[in-house]
Amino acid sequence: MTPQQIEALWREARQIDPSLKLRPGQAAALVRRQLKPEPYSRPRLFAAMAAGQPVLFADFPVPVRGADRLGPGPAVLCALETGFPPDHRVHIRCGPAGTPRLVTVTELLRRWRGGRARVSVTDLHVRGSGVMRRIDCSTLSDFNLLAECRGEIGLQEMLTMVVSSAGTFTDSHTDDPDGSNHCFTGRKLWLAWDTFAGLRHGLEDVERSGTRRDRAAFGMDGFLAVPGARWFTVEAGQTLFLPGHLTHKVVTLEDYLGIGSFFVMLPSWPRTQARWRRHGPLWAQGEPPERRFDLVDRIGGRVREKVHALARSPKAERERWGLAQMRQVLSHSGRATEFRPA
Repeated sequence: MTPQQIEALWREARQIDPSLKLRPGQAAALVRRQLKPEPYSRPRLFAAMAAGQPVLFADFPVPVRGADRLGPGPAVLCALETGFPPDHRVHIRCGPAGTPRLVTVTELLRRWRGGRARVSVTDLHVRGSGVMRRIDCSTLSDFNLLAECRGEIGLQEMLTMVVSSAGTFTDSHTDDPDGSNHCFTGRKLWLAWDTFAGLRHGLEDVERSGTRRDRAAFGMDGFLAVPGARWFTVEAGQTLFLPGHLTHKVVTLEDYLGIGSFFVMLPSWPRTQARWRRHGPLWAQGEPPERRFDLVDRIGGRVREKVHALARSPKAERERWGLAQMRQVLSHSGRATEFRPA
């Protein structure tokens, strides 16, 4: 984008999130910080995640039954309408203040379609539901060591629909594991930066800062001061993969339907484990010190089991899981692992 196009985009976003205020010259600086979509390949995905870098793909496949006939948006709505029992309820946020509500999926979609009430969903989980008969999520899960796990490990894995109205936004936060977000229709503006570098520059994270403000402290001066901070839009057909050490704030510019996930993959596991060991996982912040890393150890055990199994597997299977990229990270583990500019 040109500086003029960025200024127009930021003006649009600032109507939703006033903290996105540009000073003269900052639009030109943002040109160099834009993350652009690229063609998908599994080696590209693994290389980016091993390096702790976000990556945005233009053509990552998440097929939806009927999309060729109905269009992606209507096909996804059909999947949601038929994928849950009529009385299935979901937590949503409504209106400018994000007031929490518990409503049926039918009511959520009615409000979203109506275009008058701002709504966003927080936990419309689809794994094991009828939605997966119409939306093929296998490509989002086949490298995920947490997929299909039960118990506490399974709680750290997520596969959930993203349903949000234009005009909603998500404040600066982190999602402990790595994550993905695939867009079927709509458009969101994302800003992402290393959590702890951001804290040093005055950018709060609602998960890490303990702020009592209505919104986490944020300013474009601080954002541009963080090495490697990035911004990008996620639009129809695009898929974001985001390392877990990146704080992000997200502004919905157009009514949005997507699907998000949390995952653990081999190429990025050394970085994930190191971060959890150093700063503690978010889910264990209230745990006593002697129990803080219990689940990290159990996830690590699952990783070791997979690595040992792959040692006896054909080369194609090792490549499918990214074993070589994981070993490369481990071989350079003494080097700096912070989020760096491309």
